[in-house]
Amino acid sequence: MSKASRITILCEDKLQDVFVSRFLKKCGVNNRVYTVIDYPEGKGSGEQHVREKYAKELKAFRTRPASTVLIVIIDADKKTVQARHDQLDSQATSAGLPVRQDNEQIVHVIPKRHIETWLAYLDGNDVNETDKYKTKYQFTKCESNAHGLIDKLANHCRNQTELTDAPDSLVQVCREYDRIRNALT
Repeated sequence: MSKASRITILCEDKLQDVFVSRFLKKCGVNNRVYTVIDYPEGKGSGEQHVREKYAKELKAFRTRPASTVLIVIIDADKKTVQARHDQLDSQATSAGLPVRQDNEQIVHVIPKRHIETWLAYLDGNDVNETDKYKTKYQFTKCESNAHGLIDKLANHCRNQTELTDAPDSLVQVCREYDRIRNALT
């Protein structure tokens, strides 16, 4: 894989944007052009936005040079992580596009139940993937307050150390990151 010079991020909201951008920065991903696809910012469903934009961004990704990465982040909410993967695949096939291939520099980041579950875990809490953690970990208009928690995850991934008692969806995203690790570092 060639080193990626451009990264496109398709996400639901500002907190997810900050999560991915900070994570990449702390993993040593510098000097790249970041494009964050506009998200609804409280004016509609973030997950619906990601699903509806996915096929367009997948098509655009495939027409760009090989040195690009597409990162898609969408909460699983009450669905399973696999159900969200299937929804993204369905969006692609409905648009007449092949689903994501193993050799493509495309990452699906799917927190279960939501990104705040991961933040609660990274803050040292015992969590499950059914309860809501949005009240304490939403960081609206102060997303940078989550940097320390995101940095913890980046350190684990960068050092390839195992997370203890991590939510399954967080363990899965570490595997997703491995899909593109060589393209980023």
